[in-house]
Amino acid sequence: MNTSYKKALSIAALAAVGVSTAAAQADWGFQCIDPGNTTARSPDHAVAMIGNNVFRCHVGQSGTITYGDVDGNAPAPCYPAATTGNLAGRIGFMMGTQGSVQDQNPADPANANFTDDLMVLTVGMPFDPSGTYSYATTTKNGVRTLFGANGLGTSFVGASHRYMIHDSTNDGIYVQLRVDLIADTARLQWTLVNLENQINTVGLWIGADIGMITNGSDLNGANQSGTGLAGLTSNPKPAYAVLPGRRPPVTEKRLNRTIDPGTYPDHLDFYFGQTAAAGLRIDTGPTPGTTDESGNSDATQSEEVVLGNKGFITGPAGGDNTFTDSIIGDVLWLGNASYLVKYPETPLAANPNPIASADPGANPVGTRKQIISYVRTPWGVGSYSLPYAAVADAPVLVAENPNGQDGLSPNPMTIRVYVDNIFAYSDVEIGTPLNDVKITLNLPNGLSLAPGELGTKTIQVLGPRQMGSVDFQVEANGVEFGDLPYTIVVDPAGVPKDKTLHGIVRVAATPRVTIRQDSNMISIPWNFPDTAFNTIFAPLQMPVDFQAYTWDPVQNGYIPATSAQRGKSFWIVSNTDEGSVPYTGATTPTDTSTGFPLINLTPGWNMIGNPYNYAIPVSQLVGRTTSTTLTWAQMLTQNVVSGSLVWYDSSIGDYQYLQGLDAFIEPNKGYWVYVFEEFDLDFSSVTLPGLPGSNRSSNNAIPWQQTDKQWRLKLSARTNNSIDAENYIGVAKSQAEARNLTVFEAPMSPTQKVALSTEQMVNGQPTRMAQALIDNKAKREWKVFVTAQEAGEVVLTWPNVSTLPKNVRFRLTDVATGSTRDLKGSSGYTFNMAAAGSREFKLEALAAGAVNAVIGNVVATRPGRGPGDPLNITYTLSSDANTTVRILSGSGREIFTVTRGRSDRAGENTAVWTLRDNANRLVAPGAYRVEILAETEGGERVRKVVPINIIR
Repeated sequence: MNTSYKKALSIAALAAVGVSTAAAQADWGFQCIDPGNTTARSPDHAVAMIGNNVFRCHVGQSGTITYGDVDGNAPAPCYPAATTGNLAGRIGFMMGTQGSVQDQNPADPANANFTDDLMVLTVGMPFDPSGTYSYATTTKNGVRTLFGANGLGTSFVGASHRYMIHDSTNDGIYVQLRVDLIADTARLQWTLVNLENQINTVGLWIGADIGMITNGSDLNGANQSGTGLAGLTSNPKPAYAVLPGRRPPVTEKRLNRTIDPGTYPDHLDFYFGQTAAAGLRIDTGPTPGTTDESGNSDATQSEEVVLGNKGFITGPAGGDNTFTDSIIGDVLWLGNASYLVKYPETPLAANPNPIASADPGANPVGTRKQIISYVRTPWGVGSYSLPYAAVADAPVLVAENPNGQDGLSPNPMTIRVYVDNIFAYSDVEIGTPLNDVKITLNLPNGLSLAPGELGTKTIQVLGPRQMGSVDFQVEANGVEFGDLPYTIVVDPAGVPKDKTLHGIVRVAATPRVTIRQDSNMISIPWNFPDTAFNTIFAPLQMPVDFQAYTWDPVQNGYIPATSAQRGKSFWIVSNTDEGSVPYTGATTPTDTSTGFPLINLTPGWNMIGNPYNYAIPVSQLVGRTTSTTLTWAQMLTQNVVSGSLVWYDSSIGDYQYLQGLDAFIEPNKGYWVYVFEEFDLDFSSVTLPGLPGSNRSSNNAIPWQQTDKQWRLKLSARTNNSIDAENYIGVAKSQAEARNLTVFEAPMSPTQKVALSTEQMVNGQPTRMAQALIDNKAKREWKVFVTAQEAGEVVLTWPNVSTLPKNVRFRLTDVATGSTRDLKGSSGYTFNMAAAGSREFKLEALAAGAVNAVIGNVVATRPGRGPGDPLNITYTLSSDANTTVRILSGSGREIFTVTRGRSDRAGENTAVWTLRDNANRLVAPGAYRVEILAETEGGERVRKVVPINIIR
């Protein structure tokens, strides 16, 4: 080890890498070293540090640190008795000198003192990552050994202060750790080499104690979070942990990817608090940020994540071999929060000629493995792949604030974009500058650039390992709410690869609602002194301007409604398009962070609404039956509710479907939910990071992809004044997936004139579905119904048929007329309803074979010679085909089209010509031709023409 260089990176060197020792409170040494202990740090105490103005990573090199009481005099910081820990190989994290631009939240003035600048994130930082506070262990044949247990060999920091390399040899395993600082992220690259001449199974565990200390305080005056250690000037509070797709955990968790592949998290977040939403994110495998444009990620997939209290995971402080992961309690108080990420053991080949050096690549390929993990900020939306990184820092939540611009705060807001030139990561000898880096911000409806702000900005030059940033000032209009998506395009001159960042700004609803002409399905998440619709919508009045309805599950129909109720939804049928309507007398609910009362749901259809003006993840809904409490995922599995929520898009006059545990229930929208078993719905409370005023402690549904194993055919029905477009039949990968993806056909809106549905058996009863999926073993045949509320023409279409597998063809049969259509050979089917009612169709999915089209014998006959006697045309086909039958003149001009693109089956088929032309005039006697054109599913076409003579 280079001892002289190591000592140069001791405490006195912190200023050179951007950490000021004046920030004494944000320092675990200041909090936990007994003032009477003048030798708390051993003479060989040393720590390696890399970082930038956003994020930092430190690795202990050598020596020890002693925290806690040594002289028996008050105060006794952190520990009643002294505890000593080793530094070698321990890893810690903290924010940089600047941190997030969002760290002071104007939405909550009581929290204005909070800042994440130089906030330490793990216990021991910045000078003492040690003991079991933050560590890694190799696992060899089930035996764990701490990285650095025998000291470090090579240990140095690159001249750029953006990367460092450390290695150690323990128990026959050589381990090299390289850490690269990339924008807001620490990339940890572990290389493990089997040094023994025998096969060994080798893995890696990485864990840490959360211990955040800030230079300011949150709204409760807390300056410490995630650990109960009582420092000299600390005011501790529990951390706020978030697992994607779950409620904030309240019990210790062990999540295994093999056991729960559908719910295994790709990251784990620890925040200082719910309102003070700054902290630490631990990636558990590939994420969008670590995945390049080709879909490749260098991040290694972990197998297990463990979350719990200290002692549950990392063991008592100071000891080097007291770590564990045995669950010892059922209450998780994140005042002593720890995490552990496990990468499973895999066999490494015997190594007959091991070389333990700084170049692990000198060993044979089969004897070594590499594990790459990422630790970063929870707010960054980035792309970290070479040759440069780009990261967006946008608000995690734009909150409702009556005193803010357009009722929101922060508003205007800052979206900062960092670009980090990491060509070949941080090697000083390699790298080229980035020139004229253009950064363009694209905003959705509801967000706009502040007056005078430019949508494209340029960083002129970024040298190797240099990071720059630009700021955009953005305003929310107070009308649009929910997840508002933005994109950022980063385009350096002369670099063939630009990058596009996809982020969202989560905006709260303000006390107003959009009302369009005709039907609007809304919920009202506000409190009112008078809940009558005529009062809250004043000056609009019933029945002159609008009508209101709700659903009566007993009558199975709509009934008039006169007043609003939180947690429920209503139909507002407006005579005119009113646009964005402000509520009268609305006040913000006081139970946003504590929880709304339970809502009773009965079997059948129920109309519900989000009782808060902030979005609620579907995954966090809970059902309480008479016997148990179930998560939403469990209710789906146990067939308590259907797999989808249904909402009405008044801008298009049709239903849309909310599926997947990642989806959010938005405020102001009404939702249908189909229930099989009575239960009480618990919306819980709003758990979004950044929620103002919260003193509680504790960032997709996967798009459907058409494949040969799972596919959906979309069906739409339309009249001249109504549409029902979101209906599907298809095949899912399994019976369980088919059940979870089932969507029941919601009741028609009060003004809807046409509906399309598919019949499927549910609990032994025929039930109408909007999405009816089966598994691959089921018979591929569906009953389809079109219901019209009035007489007239209906057009049935299948707009996505071109995306379906080529080995499947579809045949639609009109049961009333017997007419058929091959869906891949035609774009739609038009029929007339003589009166209000339903029309039944049969839809079949058939195997598409590669066959030749052959038209056999064609016979044209008339039963008589009277003016009204038609011509019957009979022909045979060797295979199923789409056929067009035309009558041509002697010169080949089209006289009449008998059928066009009709789906005919193999065998004998018949078409009838009534002896009229396309203008519906009787044709003159004479010579004509019958042309039959047939096209198979494979695209082969054949044509046959026979002469005929018409005699009067």
